This record gives sequence, structure tokens and C-alpha cells, in this order.
Amino acid sequence: MLRLTKKSEYGLMALAYMAQNNSLTSAKDIVEELGMPRRLLTEVLKELSRQKVVTGITGPKGGYRLERCASKITLCEIVEALEGPLSFVDCAEGGECDRSPSCLIQSGVKKIATDIRHLLTNVTLAEVALGDSAHQSLIDTIAV
Repeated sequence: MLRLTKKSEYGLMALAYMAQNNSLTSAKDIVEELGMPRRLLTEVLKELSRQKVVTGITGPKGGYRLERCASKITLCEIVEALEGPLSFVDCAEGGECDRSPSCLIQSGVKKIATDIRHLLTNVTLAEVALGDSAHQSLIDTIAV
């Protein structure tokens, strides 16, 4: 089964919270509101900051805010910022596979990988955070 890691899940939840509040948000506020482990959330926010998804502001009145409008941040960008490049199977991404000459599923798996990437690239944080039902039904059909 395909699943988001806790890192990506918490990242998406934190970003959705920021998108809904549309303001500077502290890690403490996110932890208290969403009940996440502070240590993992802090790691996630630091990585999202390094990848220019959020901006971190230090100091007593610091926190995090989205680097861009939530409608300009894709799920693919978020997941890749936290997990690295999407890779369904090696052969789907142009990698080597020792079963390639006799593989019966290669073309089908490549199509699935392309479809998943397309979906994640075409759904934005705004749509997830604000519950856009058209895209939500697409997301629900894939056990990501």
C-alpha cells in the first residue's frame, strides 16, 4: 500500500493549518492545535524552510509562514521537499531493473507512477487545506 510517512502527513497538516490561518504561526501553536510531536514537527518545518516552502522567522514573535500563496504550492512539491524525489518503482523513473527484459508489468507500473505524479502535481495545498471536493475525491481514490 502506498502511504504518506508521518513526516509528510504532519508537514501537510501543518501547512494546511498555516494556509487556513494565513498568518505567522509558531510550532508551539501547531503542536497544541493539532496534537503533533513537537520534535518531529520542528524537523519538518526546518526542512520545509530549507526547501523554500515556508519562511522561518526567529525571535520571541517568530514562527513560520507560507513562502507563497497556498494555491501555488503543490502536494508533489511538499512531499518531495520532505521525502525526496517521488519514486514508485525504479523502472518508472528511468532507473535500472534486472527484470526489465521479461517484466510483464513495466508499462502498467510506469503509467500508474505517471498518474500519481500528475495527481500530486495538480492538487494544491489550498485545495487540500480548504477541502476542494473536486480534487478531494481524486485524492481519496488513491491510498497515498
